[in-house]
Amino acid sequence: KEFSMKLITTIVPSSYIRIKTLDVSHNELSDLPGLASLPNLETLCIKRNWFNALPSDVGKLQKLRNIDASRNFLKPNVASLRLDELKNLSHLKLLDVSLNQKCRTADHREYIKDHLKPLEVDVIVTVWQEASNGEHNCIGASAAQRNANLLRSQLEPFGTVNLRRRLVRDFGKEPTDPKLVDRAGVMEMLLRCYQKEGLLEFDGSDKDLNLGVGKRRVVKIGGTPVREELLNEILEELRDWRGNNKRGGSSNNRERPSIKAECYMILRAPVEVEGKLSRPERRRQKKMEGNKKLWQLALQAMTETDPDFATRCSEIAVTFGFTGSPHIDRQNASPFYGLSLGNFTEGTGCVAVECSPRLLAHVNTKNRLGRVDGRYPHWVTSYNAEKEERFSLIYYDTMSPYQSPGPAIFKMPKAQMVT
Repeated sequence: KEFSMKLITTIVPSSYIRIKTLDVSHNELSDLPGLASLPNLETLCIKRNWFNALPSDVGKLQKLRNIDASRNFLKPNVASLRLDELKNLSHLKLLDVSLNQKCRTADHREYIKDHLKPLEVDVIVTVWQEASNGEHNCIGASAAQRNANLLRSQLEPFGTVNLRRRLVRDFGKEPTDPKLVDRAGVMEMLLRCYQKEGLLEFDGSDKDLNLGVGKRRVVKIGGTPVREELLNEILEELRDWRGNNKRGGSSNNRERPSIKAECYMILRAPVEVEGKLSRPERRRQKKMEGNKKLWQLALQAMTETDPDFATRCSEIAVTFGFTGSPHIDRQNASPFYGLSLGNFTEGTGCVAVECSPRLLAHVNTKNRLGRVDGRYPHWVTSYNAEKEERFSLIYYDTMSPYQSPGPAIFKMPKAQMVT
């Protein structure tokens, strides 16, 4: 939303230019055109809005002293904070960008101060590492240590800002002050909201919210089937890879230890390198040489399903025994594809992903290529990992121009909605 300063002239036509304080907080504004018409403005409060950048006219307010832009969507860069314009405001003393998720480190605070020199501006940034150091702020040192059935585990991949935002936007709660309510407190409030709606239940007598099982709605969908002959070739290669130390298929090879899997190997798309190869590049090349056929077969399956993505695929994770592990893939440039193979039971071992605060999707990827946006919390649903085999190929795009996240899945069949 936008609010034009021209509207003020219809309310106080003769005196609006003398306004020294303007507070438009607690709205859904993303821009504020016409600010230059307030030449005497000294304090600007735009907190709790949807600004991705400071108002475009902010650099024209020569008497401006204080800017409160907390709780927005600002980023610690010159364009978003309009630092080149702000440094020309000789009276500026305060810039509050606290509780902006991207402005989150002490380095960001110093970066902003340096860009505003020679001005001496008090820059306020919420440093999350300092703000979230209490007991029970997180459960499990990594996704591999979290029980994917627990609602707390499913929410854990989110940053604290997102959790605070969910409390306000989706459950109608009052905003929480990080100085008074840490991550653990926010999570407890959120879990109580879910419990009140019947979306969190307890298996036994222990009523610890952190041990509550998630009961959100689930929609079940299937990926795109892969040709049977090609599946058989891929599975044969995977079974040969499994346990083959020379090919990277041994149980000792867990290249992503934060994920619970008996074996996890990453194959990266071959690239031409001029000159002498570095040691890591030589290792990657050797690994690809041992798994060239597997890479080619996997890429063929993708080419037959989504030829455009096949050209953008930068790496494929090859796994065996991948279980649970709620996490977010933060380095992805776009959604990923997953393909699972083996003798595990149909309808189990799906990729679960959060579509919205109250809705999950279970994507059946057995012998199918399912497209999921891994920048939302996702995990593998239960299957009999002790007695059944489940291989997976996960196709990532980490090198293309960044695509904005969403939706979490790419079709929503209402007929398959379950509770």
